[in-house]
Amino acid sequence: MRIESITEDFGAIVSDVALNELSDQDFQQIEQAWFDYAVLVFPRQNLSNEDHFAFTRRFGRLEKGLPHINMKLRPNIGNTDIKGNVLPPEHVGRVFNIGNSLWHSDSSYKRVGAKASLLAAHSVPNEGGETEWADMRAGYDALSTDMKRFLADKVAVHSYAFSHSWHYGLLVVPEEGLRQLPPVEHPLVTVHPVSKRQVLFVGRHASHIVGQDFVSSRKLLRELTTEAARPPRTIGHRWEVGDIVMWDNRCVLHRARATPPNQPRKMVRSTVAGDEPANEWAIND
Repeated sequence: MRIESITEDFGAIVSDVALNELSDQDFQQIEQAWFDYAVLVFPRQNLSNEDHFAFTRRFGRLEKGLPHINMKLRPNIGNTDIKGNVLPPEHVGRVFNIGNSLWHSDSSYKRVGAKASLLAAHSVPNEGGETEWADMRAGYDALSTDMKRFLADKVAVHSYAFSHSWHYGLLVVPEEGLRQLPPVEHPLVTVHPVSKRQVLFVGRHASHIVGQDFVSSRKLLRELTTEAARPPRTIGHRWEVGDIVMWDNRCVLHRARATPPNQPRKMVRSTVAGDEPANEWAIND
C-alpha cells in the first residue's frame, strides 16, 4: 500500500490496496492516515455498494438518512434518476443538489454531526463535477489572535431549514420530517478528538451566532467560511469512475463543483455517524 500526501498534512492518495480485501493491519494504517490527513483518495477501487458500505462500517455506525425524504424528488447524490438518465435542470432533485456547491460539513444541522463521509463515483462527466475540501484545522490556525479570542466561547446555530429553504430542500424533506430536524447549536471552535487540534466549525448550515445580532453574525460566519476555505488550505479531486474518497466532517468542509447540464454525475455516499453513544442518528445494527 502506498500513501502519498497531497499537501504536507492535508489530503493523501492511497493506492496499491483493495478496500474489499483489507487486513486488520492495512485498515489500521488507513485509519491513521485518515486521522493525519483528514481526506483520503482511493483511485479506481470500483467497489460494489455492498463492499463500499462494509468498508464504511469499519469506521463506526452508519448514519440514518433524512427523515421522510422523498426519493422521487431527490433520487441520489448526483444529477441522474434511478435508471441513470440525466435529470432536467429544473428538476427538484437537481436544484436541491445546488446546495452542495457551498462549503459545508455533512449533518452539522443534526445534534450530533457526521464523523465521516465516503463518496464513490459511478458515473462522471467529461468536465466539471469535481469535489473540493477545505482544512478547518488550518483555517483556525490562520485566524488572528483577536479573532481566536472572540470565537473561543461562541456558539453557532445550525439549521436544515435555514440552509435548504432556498433550493427546494423543504420539498425534499416535508414538514413532518422538519420537525425531527430542529435547529441545533455547535461551538464555533471545537477540538478534534484524536489529533487534539482546534478546528473552526463553520459552513453553510450555520445560520448565526447565539447572543449576537443575526445579520451581523451571519455576515461574520460567511466571511469566516470564505476566508478559511482558501488556498493553500484547499484541495480538489477530478473524479474517475471507481474512485472513492473519504473525509473527516469534524475538521473538513467540502463542496461540489458544477456539472455540465447534459452530462451524468452519479455518486453513492455513505456516512459514518458521530461517535456519541446516545447518538439518535446512528444505526445500531
